[in-house]
Amino acid sequence: VVTLFLLAAAAIAWVSMGIVAKDRWPIRWLELNGAFQRVSAEQLRASMTPLIDESFFTIDLQELRDAAKRISWISVVHVQKEWPDTITVAIEEFEPIAHWNRGQLISRKGVAFSVPEADEIQGLPWLQGPGQRLDEILLNWSEFSDQLAPMGLEIQGLKLDQRGAWSLELSNGTRVQLGRDAARDRFQRLLVSWDALMREQTAPPQDIDLRYTNGFAVLWPQDLESAKGSDS
Repeated sequence: VVTLFLLAAAAIAWVSMGIVAKDRWPIRWLELNGAFQRVSAEQLRASMTPLIDESFFTIDLQELRDAAKRISWISVVHVQKEWPDTITVAIEEFEPIAHWNRGQLISRKGVAFSVPEADEIQGLPWLQGPGQRLDEILLNWSEFSDQLAPMGLEIQGLKLDQRGAWSLELSNGTRVQLGRDAARDRFQRLLVSWDALMREQTAPPQDIDLRYTNGFAVLWPQDLESAKGSDS
């Protein structure tokens, strides 16, 4: 008991003497690690430097994490202290794989996130749908993309509307309506028929409507031009 009392008294005296004050054990080094593809080390350092004016013992690591996470492209932050005067920060950035609705992106981990310049990013497909069905939309996009790849086609856009109807836009400009029911079965019908559909055609279809029990309807660019000519 006496020993514990003496240790507690020594700890109180240690604090009261200012040994843990920031001027006694200041942070001198801020080490940053990460890929730094869309976030610069300078940007991260600027957000965290004002917060390290503390001692090794009193600095708030959670405050540092929060400051880093306020940078929109940062997904994960690891902050730790290294004796006697260093703070080490490691970050992971979001890796976008697709647009999500408007103003958002989808990361490689399947997480929707927002960045100010999201809609300006080029080269990503556009996925749209209700937020609660994001996982289902990602699954269909992945499976449909894998099946289109051998045909040299990609999905430019995939949409699930509020009524539950699926539609696609392919990289060749073809729009595909799959409807609400049996969307995957209807998509298989398209894959099986594609080669025959394109035989002796110089341009891909403008629209394909698979919302039929058996078969599908096709609108070719020349059909559209003929319809315009007849109207004139």
